[in-house]
This record gives sequence, structure tokens and C-alpha cells, in this order.
Amino acid sequence: MAHAKFYPVFIDLAGRRCLVVGGGTVAARKVRSLLDSGARVVVVSPSVCEEVERLAAEGRVEWRRREFADYDLEGSFLVIGATDSHEVNRRVFREAERRAMLANIVDEPEVCNFIVPALVRRGEFQVAISTGGASPVLARKLRRELEKRFGPVYGEIVDELWHIRTMLKDRLASESVRRRFWEELVDLEFLDSLSQGEVKLKIRERAERCLSRLAD
Repeated sequence: MAHAKFYPVFIDLAGRRCLVVGGGTVAARKVRSLLDSGARVVVVSPSVCEEVERLAAEGRVEWRRREFADYDLEGSFLVIGATDSHEVNRRVFREAERRAMLANIVDEPEVCNFIVPALVRRGEFQVAISTGGASPVLARKLRRELEKRFGPVYGEIVDELWHIRTMLKDRLASESVRRRFWEELVDLEFLDSLSQGEVKLKIRERAERCLSRLAD
């Protein structure tokens, strides 16, 4: 089988129903990630780990306490197969493919039509690392390095840049002027020098200086 060429994309899962087949610690990790993205999560498994059981008790996930059935896929946007049964995981993929659904089978990239990258997340700032399923360990180690490079302050930075973009949407009507403004404002050396708690003040001061120069 030829090595798949995956198309990198971020998907809006807010309010969408996503199915996780399996209830162990790996499934729990997938459930957490889906919840963080705003998905409505359904878990199908006769038994689950403590974390998934707690999430179900809190009403944050729907737990169907039984073996997987093909009809569990109906109405779901995507499915993740995370059981310890090779046969069940393959069946999940086959049935998802038949329905033209997004399907990921944990640790089996050859039977996935999407894969989940290693992710550095700082609020809305996200960096995804993928090896196309060839070496999850390499992706994981690269993620750790990037976590050191991009600390929690980058979540604040992205929030403030979003605020400025919204504020200046009508103020800078010319596309060429907007491009010059953002090229000058977004300087990596400057952003790397920022500390948590000073982001808003420092970026707004720099934005005003950029605007003043554009007005000259």
C-alpha cells in the first residue's frame, strides 16, 4: 500500500457529534481532545476508564455501555477507533468509509482517512506536527521542543492580535496598507521578548507606533 499523502487542515468541531469507540486511556485522551475542540462526544464501550466514566457522570459525554454496532456511526461527523481489538477497529473503519465519514484508527495509519498530529496548543495558537503516521515518536519529540520554543504567552499574543485585527478592520481600508501594518507589527524577535501580563500593553504600544508611521 502506497504511503498516504495527507492534506493538513484544522476542522471546526464545535457542536458536531464525534464518536469514540473504546474506553481505555488512549480513548480518554482522544475524548479530551475532542471536548477541547467543542465537539459533542459519544463513547461506545462495554467498560471505560475512570476519566471517561467521570466525564459521562458529569454529562460531558454520552456513554453507550455496550459493544460497537454499525448504527452507532449514524449522525456522527467523525469516528475514532481506539479499542484493543484489531477486528473491531477495522470494522469501524470499513463502516465509516462506506458512509464517507472521517475515520481515524489509533496506531493504524494504513486504515485512517485522517490522522491526528502531535499538537502544541496555547489557546488559539496551535502548531501541528505530523510524520504522516511514519513515526509518532519523532512527532512527539518535536512537539516537546516546540513547547519550549512557544510558551503560554503565545496564547495571549494571538488573542491580542485578534483584538487588533477586529479593531482596525474598518480603520485601514487599503489592503496594501493593512499588509504593511501587519508586516511591521508582527516581528518574531519582539514577540519572543514579551512576558505574560505585559502582552496587551506592549503590542498596543507597538501598534500605535506602526499606525503613526503609516500616517506620516
